[in-house]
Amino acid sequence: MKKKRANSNLSKLQEDVEQVYKTVYHGNGKPSIVNQLSSLDERIKSLEHSFDTKINNLEKEMELKFIHIAEVVTEKFNNISLQITREFDKKKSETSHMWGFKTAMTTAVLASCTSVFVVLLAELLKRFNS
Repeated sequence: MKKKRANSNLSKLQEDVEQVYKTVYHGNGKPSIVNQLSSLDERIKSLEHSFDTKINNLEKEMELKFIHIAEVVTEKFNNISLQITREFDKKKSETSHMWGFKTAMTTAVLASCTSVFVVLLAELLKRFNS
């Protein structure tokens, strides 16, 4: 009797295993679990590829935008530097002209004063000698 019960239990276990095998590999009215998992795996791989492609495209786009921004900023700084240089040169030129004018005026005044002094000295010497 124990042997019959053991065989019965073993048969029941074997039937259960076969039912699980049939459900897993052949399905139970739906695609089998293996087919469903394969389908899900393919969809996941497709999404991963799509995400990788989008991320790579975004990285390239961001790199190009960064390069463009860097070029624009460099150009703007170069323009500002050129304007500052021109302004300093202009101020230097104005200052140079101003100093030249001041030097010329000072020289003219000194020459005039010297001429007046020489004339007065000559008159004084004429009177003194006379």
